[in-house]
Amino acid sequence: MSPVKVFGHPMLTNVARVLLFLEEVGAEYELVPVDFVAGEHKRPQHVQLNPFAKMPGFQDGDLVLFESRAIAKYILRKYGGTAGLDLLGENSGIEELAMVDMWTEVEAQQYYPAISPVVFECIIIPFIIPGGGAAPNQTVVDESLERLRGVLGIYEARLEKSRYLAGDSISFADLNHIPFTFYFMTTPYAKVFDDYPKVKAWWEMLMERPAVQRVCKHMPTEFKLGAQY
Repeated sequence: MSPVKVFGHPMLTNVARVLLFLEEVGAEYELVPVDFVAGEHKRPQHVQLNPFAKMPGFQDGDLVLFESRAIAKYILRKYGGTAGLDLLGENSGIEELAMVDMWTEVEAQQYYPAISPVVFECIIIPFIIPGGGAAPNQTVVDESLERLRGVLGIYEARLEKSRYLAGDSISFADLNHIPFTFYFMTTPYAKVFDDYPKVKAWWEMLMERPAVQRVCKHMPTEFKLGAQY
């Protein structure tokens, strides 16, 4: 059987999310490089895979998917059982499933909107603007950090009651935090996490996972235009 194909660049957060779950379940896959600096994600061949001209695209036989969180759920449902993983909580009971679903929504609707502007301002925008070196919009950064502190306070209270967000076992909800948090930790604002010791310990546990380490080694901590990533 041919391996599934992931179309994109491993340094990109949404591509990294998909690769992370493929690594977690031990599925065979082929990474098909897409040069986003050259605009290959906007070309017709890629738009057939992702009509929004974003990455990743994903193909498993005749099935084509886009949106990284949906792709990740598909991967877990197809391969998670074989790998002995129940990261979605679907085999653990309706209450466990509900907790995974709830904290997955928290990541997408609360955490991501709070942390991503800092990553965009400090890393992504300076990388993509011609010439590089664009100064971050400090107003955007400060507002985002204030929102992030509010979210982390809620996480801290939750993690005082359980080892992971959805309970005492790691889940889909936890691992979805990896890509943007990894990059956030390379910014000057990483020390924000020091004020939330339960959150900091949770993050360090996530980073110890072999699958996480394999994916993060392809996510650079320094960005320079023209570099081969």
